[in-house]
Amino acid sequence: MAIQFTGMASGLDTSSIISDLMKVERTKSEKITKQKTLVEWKKDAWKAMNSKLYSFYKTELFNFKSASTYNKKSLTSSNTSAVAINSSPNGIKGSHDIEVTAVAKGSFLTGASLGSTVTSSTTMGELVSFAEGETKTLQVKLADSEEYKEISISASDTVSSTITKLNGLGIDMNASFDNNFKRVFLSTKDTGADAHITVNGDDSLLTALGFGSSNRVGTAGQDAAFIYNGTSLTSASNEISVNGLSLSIKGIGSSTISVAQDTEAIYQSVKSFITKYNELITEINEKTGAASAKDYDPLTSEEKEAMAEDEVKLWEDKIKSSLFRNDQKLGDLGDILRNTLTTNSGVSTSGFDFTSLSTLGIVTGNYTEKGLLHIEGDEDEALLGGKTNKLRNAIEENPDGVMELMTALGNKIYTEFGNKMRSSSLNSALTFYNDKQLDNQLKDYEEKLALLEDRYDAIESRYSKQFTAMEQAIQQSNSTSSWLSQQLGSFQ
Repeated sequence: MAIQFTGMASGLDTSSIISDLMKVERTKSEKITKQKTLVEWKKDAWKAMNSKLYSFYKTELFNFKSASTYNKKSLTSSNTSAVAINSSPNGIKGSHDIEVTAVAKGSFLTGASLGSTVTSSTTMGELVSFAEGETKTLQVKLADSEEYKEISISASDTVSSTITKLNGLGIDMNASFDNNFKRVFLSTKDTGADAHITVNGDDSLLTALGFGSSNRVGTAGQDAAFIYNGTSLTSASNEISVNGLSLSIKGIGSSTISVAQDTEAIYQSVKSFITKYNELITEINEKTGAASAKDYDPLTSEEKEAMAEDEVKLWEDKIKSSLFRNDQKLGDLGDILRNTLTTNSGVSTSGFDFTSLSTLGIVTGNYTEKGLLHIEGDEDEALLGGKTNKLRNAIEENPDGVMELMTALGNKIYTEFGNKMRSSSLNSALTFYNDKQLDNQLKDYEEKLALLEDRYDAIESRYSKQFTAMEQAIQQSNSTSSWLSQQLGSFQ
């Protein structure tokens, strides 16, 4: 950059004067910059809040409205070595007697020993003669009704690569070579009476692999057989579904399957929702009712430099804590939650066994809590823990009635929240706030600042030209004055 000497004629620091004049001009952009910062902070704050709201909607609220939450069963097997229980949400309550008389099995085919010197790296050419360039075929089928699947084996194939080719046939079969016993093992993955391994192909190759002419058909598969509540049934698989029960047959024997309503799991699900609801309502209440920060604006760089770091943080935290003050979007969401759960707003419960949460002992506290809910009789309730736990009793005695009320309330909130997240000209889908509007505001501020910068450049250029003209005029005047002085001096 060229060195500029200003004020040579006038004696004025014109560079500093222009700089001070431009500071006054730039105050116009400071206001816009502060407004832009506020929008950026608001957008960041809403992003974090939107994440919490959407998580609540997707998880806690979804579970609260779902009938499956109130259909949880407690299942036990008296003999897990005979029958084990899988997830059985549709299991019929009561006792179910099962006697297993046969376990489902697949088909197995074990080859003869290949000799003590054979390993997985032994080639087929070492086990059987191949002509130059010859390949031999090996065929497998897993049921009498199926067609054979075929692989080609060359002299360079090893025992290991042959096993790999067998497993790559694309059929439900396991093939392996046991190095301890020097045998090839084949087995079906599926069980049942239809399972039946048969091998075919080149006689010499089969014999070399331990499948002589008398050992090319595996054992017959077997169906599981069991007696369920007095009725004999069979299954090709040991994983069975019967009368809403999903069970695994483990061995021969008898078991009694007991199915009961899982009162504790249902109770904890409702309690978990109430806890998350209270946390969310508390945060919404705090944010929308925050103290005003109308006398605080985002700080400029110069203002920050004049303050200590902790003072800057306190200043900005004061502003950020007030960003949701009286925010209608957030306030509306809080009202939907509070009004639906505390007054049944928008939900007709006429004819329900339980017409409101309060009839289940889920009640509001002091009005200053602004809609927080408490479960009477719950061990974690300091003030209401000594009361009768109506919710637990209702779940034990009338779970369908509890489900009826909870799902109706949950569906109302879920629908309302879903409507709030619909895409529009102001907000994106799955977004509770006007993110598009905030983005447009930021863009507008950026454009205004860019226009102002262009204007500042023009103004600064104009000031520079004006001061340059002034310097030139003064310099010209000084030159004229000096000439006149010289002329006058010559007459003396």
